[in-house]
Amino acid sequence: MQLQLIEKQNLTPQADKTVWCVTFQYSEPTEYAPGDWLTLKANNRAEFVSEILQKLGLSGDESIELRRIGKVSVTEALTEHLELSVVNPAILNKLQRQYPDKLAGMHWLDRQAMMEYAYGRNILDLLEQFPKLTELKLNFLKVLMPLAPRYYSIASSQKEMANQVRLLIRQVQYQSHNRVHYGVTSTAIAHMNIGDTLPGNLIANRNFKLPDNPQTPIIMIAAGVGLAPFIGFMVERAAQHQTGVTTGPNWLFFGETPQQTTFLCQDKLQQWQASGLLKLTTAFSRDQADKIYVQHRLLENKRPIYQWIQQGAQLYVCGSKEKLAPAVENALSQILQQEAGITAEDAIATLQKMKQQKQLQLDVY
Repeated sequence: MQLQLIEKQNLTPQADKTVWCVTFQYSEPTEYAPGDWLTLKANNRAEFVSEILQKLGLSGDESIELRRIGKVSVTEALTEHLELSVVNPAILNKLQRQYPDKLAGMHWLDRQAMMEYAYGRNILDLLEQFPKLTELKLNFLKVLMPLAPRYYSIASSQKEMANQVRLLIRQVQYQSHNRVHYGVTSTAIAHMNIGDTLPGNLIANRNFKLPDNPQTPIIMIAAGVGLAPFIGFMVERAAQHQTGVTTGPNWLFFGETPQQTTFLCQDKLQQWQASGLLKLTTAFSRDQADKIYVQHRLLENKRPIYQWIQQGAQLYVCGSKEKLAPAVENALSQILQQEAGITAEDAIATLQKMKQQKQLQLDVY
């Protein structure tokens, strides 16, 4: 479906990173629940496409047959249909099998080695490191992966806004391998104007849902834009509360860098806190000499967290799969060991059981 941008706000105008709060409107009657995703499909940057064409010695007017798409021009293929901003290990596997002579003696032993090589690289990096690949011209494009839609956790509730959906999107831009790399969709969002449209879809996330019983306590743990689904959770619970439904207590652990410039959705969170709907614990890592993260705040509150778990609270974690998730799980393991008096092995088994029973739910990326 087509999504029209109706609101756009930079939440971090003074920070060294940009986080957008954007609201899209859609006309098709579609339902979503807090915790669900919105996928967005944006085009690759025109400048990036031009660099790829130049490297391959192509004009862009050539034709290419793409699976499920049909025959299109090379420019259209690179702009709308092929993944250029990341190197999927599957590409390296294909190249290694089909064109080993183009890889200057490079050989990746397994998928892990391919993943390590691919991290922080894009297709242009690949062509520059292995210039013989440019000899493949159109055949090189046939190795590339389809341009995938990007998934974003929804930061709203339909109880608050009908036919609209809100997102928190960090603009991806980083230096790697001697060039600036840009996220496909976040860069497109940065350049969108009110009224512009993007194709997208609402996708159910059945493994990240509020409890069926609104009286169940919840503990939400997030860093950065991982806050998004918890905004949706709190909007939902606030709406339930306003209609007379008794809701359980809500506790949010939120981490960012400096409080002054990166306290996302500060007014909204503090309003819920002031009203008694939300217990808010923050960790701003750069506001003191020793960096403090959400996992440290969890350990500081180990006794009440354990009591909430004993009372059946559901726990949610949203953020980085590589950094936040393991750090939080380690902290929860320590809490279980110290408060329940169990071994590390038993704590790990308890967390696994909590996941199976959906008492612990993760939305990590």
